[in-house]
Parts: sequence; C-alpha cells; structure tokens
Amino acid sequence: MHLDLVFPPAHDPAMPHSALPLLKAYVERNSSHTVTCHDANQRFFADVLHAPSGGQLATHRETYAQADRVVPAVLAALRFDAWMKGAFARFGARHDGYGLTMRGLRTPYDRRDPQSVRAFATVAHTPFDALYEELLAQTGPVVGINLSVEDQILPAFRLAHLIRQIHGENSCIIWGGSLLTRLRPVIASELGEFWDHLVTREGEAPLLSLLQWLQDEAPVPASEDRILSKPTPAPERSGIVNPYTSRQVTPIEHTGKADFSDYLVHDYFSLTPMLPVLASRKCYWGKCTFCTIHESWDPQARQRSAQSVADDITDLCTTFGIRHFRFVDEAMPPDLLDALLPLVEPEHIAFEIYAIAERRFTDAGFVSRLGRSGCRQAYFGLESADEGALVALGKKINQHRHYGRIFQSCAAAGIHVYTYTLFGFPGSSDLAEQRTVDYLINEPAIHTATISSFIAVTGSPFALDNADRLTHNLRMTEDFESVTIGLRGQDLALKANSAAAAAVDTVYAARPDLALSAILNDEMRFSLSDRFGSAFATAAVSSGHLDIDAITREGDETMKHERIARSLDA
Repeated sequence: MHLDLVFPPAHDPAMPHSALPLLKAYVERNSSHTVTCHDANQRFFADVLHAPSGGQLATHRETYAQADRVVPAVLAALRFDAWMKGAFARFGARHDGYGLTMRGLRTPYDRRDPQSVRAFATVAHTPFDALYEELLAQTGPVVGINLSVEDQILPAFRLAHLIRQIHGENSCIIWGGSLLTRLRPVIASELGEFWDHLVTREGEAPLLSLLQWLQDEAPVPASEDRILSKPTPAPERSGIVNPYTSRQVTPIEHTGKADFSDYLVHDYFSLTPMLPVLASRKCYWGKCTFCTIHESWDPQARQRSAQSVADDITDLCTTFGIRHFRFVDEAMPPDLLDALLPLVEPEHIAFEIYAIAERRFTDAGFVSRLGRSGCRQAYFGLESADEGALVALGKKINQHRHYGRIFQSCAAAGIHVYTYTLFGFPGSSDLAEQRTVDYLINEPAIHTATISSFIAVTGSPFALDNADRLTHNLRMTEDFESVTIGLRGQDLALKANSAAAAAVDTVYAARPDLALSAILNDEMRFSLSDRFGSAFATAAVSSGHLDIDAITREGDETMKHERIARSLDA
C-alpha cells in the first residue's frame, strides 16, 4: 500500500517539520508499505515568496554570507525579513480578508468554530486551491494529514474536502499530529465527514497497524488505543474537551531517525539551512499547569541513546551537507545532552536546544562544554521571575535563584539565551509580573525575551481543574476566555493581553537589543549568534548605525502581533 503524508499550510517555513519524515522512516523500515511526504507548507510559501521573481532566497543568502561584520549582517537579515513581509503583504492584497506572517495566517473565517471550518472547507474557492490541485495530482486515495498548529486548521480541512471530491468513496483520510491529539473529541463529533481515522499522540506504531489492517494483513492490536476509526461512534460532544486517555507507549528505540529524502531541505526560507533532530520524547517535567505540549506524546518520557542521536547527525551531515541543527525535544534532558556533546563535537556542527531553566544548567563546566560543542542558542522556559508564580504555574523545577548563574554561564559560553515569559496567569500577582519585567531589563545575559499572554489552553491542567469556573464557547481551540471568581467574572484574555502588552512596552523601551532580537526569527538569531557571538544584538544597537526608535517600534509591534494571545485573533 502507498500512503501520501501531507503537512498543510500555514506553519513557520524556515525549516522542515520532523513529523512526516519520522513517520515515513518508521513505516518503510518496518513494512513493505511505501510513503511519500509532501510539505505543502513549504510549497505554499514558495509560491507566495517567489511570485514576484524567482531566485531571491539565494540572493539574500549570498548577501548575508558576504557580510563579515555584525551590523551589515544584521541589516542583511532585516532586508531578508522585509522581503518576506513584502510578499506577505502582496498575498493579502490579492486575497481580500487574508493576511500572512511567518507565524500566522489570518482569514475571513473563524478557525475556532466547527461550522466556520466547514464553511471554509466547502467554499467555492480558497487561496490554497491551485497548490492543492497540483498536489492532489501527485497523490493517491490514502492520505495522511498532519495537524500541528492552529493556523493549519482551515487549510487542512479544505484539503480533506478536496480529497473527498477527487477520490470519493475510495478515499481514506487519516489525521494525526499534536493539535489533532488535543482536538480529537471536537473533530470526531463535529467534523466527521472529513476523516476516516484519527491517530492521537505518537503516530508511528498506530499508523503502521492501521496500514496493515487496511491491506488485510493483520488486525489492529486490541491494546491500541490511539486510533479512532469509523464506523466507531464518535464521542458525544461535551462542554469541556475530554482529558487524554491513551496508555500505549511506543518504545523510543523503535522510532529511529527521520527520512527527509522527499524534501528539498535547502529550499526552506531561512538564511542558513537547518534540520530538526529529535533525541527524546515527552517533557521530563510535564507538570506545568498551563501547558499541553507534553500531552502530544505517548504518556511516558523517553530518551534515545546519545550514540544513536550522534549517528543520525553524522548521517544528515553526510547526506545533505547541512551542519546546523535544532533539537526539537520539548525539553532537552541535561544528562542526555551531556552524553551527546563529546560525540558531536568532532562534527563541528552548530545547534540549538529547548531547555528548562533548572539547576543542572548551573554547572559552569557542563555549560562550557555545551558551547564548545556547538550550541549557539538555548530556549529557556523562564515563565516568571517570581517563586510564588512559578509554584502556581506548576514550574517548581524552575528556581529563580538559579537563573543568573544559568544565563550568565550560557552567555560566557557563546550561547544565545532566549527566554519565554508568561503574563496574565490568574495565580500570578501584579507584583510577581513586575519582578519579571525588572528581571528582563536588568539581566544582560538574556539576549531574547519573548513576552506572551496566558491562554487557558484546551486540555491543560488549568482548564481541566477550573472547568466549573471557565466559560466554554464550544469552539475548537483556546475556547476558555473568561473565568468566574466568586460573583465576579474576569476576562482572562483581556487581563493577559493588557499585562503582556504593558510588559512589552516597558522591556523593549529599556532594552532595544531585545526589540531587535524580537524582529528576527529563530533561525536568523541562531545564525547571527553562530557568526558574531551570543550578544550580537547588543553590539548592533550599540554601534550607532541602526535607527533605535524604529527598531523598538517594530520589535514592539512584532511581539504584540505574534505572541500576545495570537491564537485568539481569529
């Protein structure tokens, strides 16, 4: 049997997503089935960005590579950013009611409302149809659709509708992905015409079982609880999305490396080509009250061996000639990372990680080895600089007293310190949030500060624990918008937006270097840190060659548009 896997728009197009290459590798390694991965997201952005003229990606890369000092390189990166934004603006001008950024898609339809999703899926024409016509000419009737982020919802359901139109009763549409896992109860009960099978959490083992069953080779194991298939009755819709219930766990040693052979890995829209690597699955902490990311994985934290990860990196370097990598682990376990460093140091790669700002990163020797082995950017979930707020957020593993040592050691090792902060959480006081603002301003070892607003995410511990106090609007995503405390109702979105916006204004006015780093996307910051050091933004704004007022305004606007309750702006 042949399976076509599709990653739909709209998602950050700077680097391939690893989900489909991981599925392809697993299925083909363990069966005679064949799989083709289609990155419709990359093709969509290629159409948008190359519509005015071709070849500009290569030109921007060459200009950037030739800049041998920090200010010319930053200016080249900003021109690259302006080129993309210009193309996005032209896309919006061609399609009334639509807007596009590297991180977001705006449409005239509400992606949170199942009826609006259905209306978009079945409308006469959408801006994605030319792409889908070309794509579906290359695919068969058995198609898997990955749903990872909210901005993919509308284009993904449009794709499913067109598959049904083309293949009719012969079509078999299989959905999976991290967002699908969270939204399965809603999609199952409200949008049944668009799917045949829903695969939650990690898809490798259940997808292979499903393909074997479809080809009458073997029944799906009775213990497999990650698949919902028709004609199984869909669960009744309830006022609150059901908590996650699957218990099956795929052994991580069975998953192996990703197969990117179907992708043009050098054609993604970044100044430096990068590839993702996955070394562990599920957050090793997994207790944050605001988060659902760890629920996308099977219910057990697991780590691959350091040697197998190093072997994957060596193979990717050899196959594609790419030496820049992002570990896309939800939180890179420090012990695994430490074991990996001596294995990758001889490869002379550069890489970035997601990490928890916990005490094991206070070991200056470990952090020094991390930088020496090629780590150029570390994303730390800071959340707050207040101990009480961290407890309320379920982030007791974070200790504010360790932050300074962690970040200063990283900066000294040449690692760009990216911090993520969260404002407007009901358990965080105004004083706690002021402490966070003050910390961002006064800690020079912080090189990027993302300032986000709290959302009571569907399925999060906060949403489930406060179900009786939350207003549920019967929508698909981020559907809790107010909380009743006693006899008073509090608009969570309004409170969080206000707190986060005020923090952005204050922090970026005091730290224009943080405003500059906010304008640049993740891959730009990574590359600039690799070439000019972790504090490149400080050097650039101190040079006297940049318009600081303009930088501050644009950084402010970028952060407010993309990070302050952006998933509520349907």
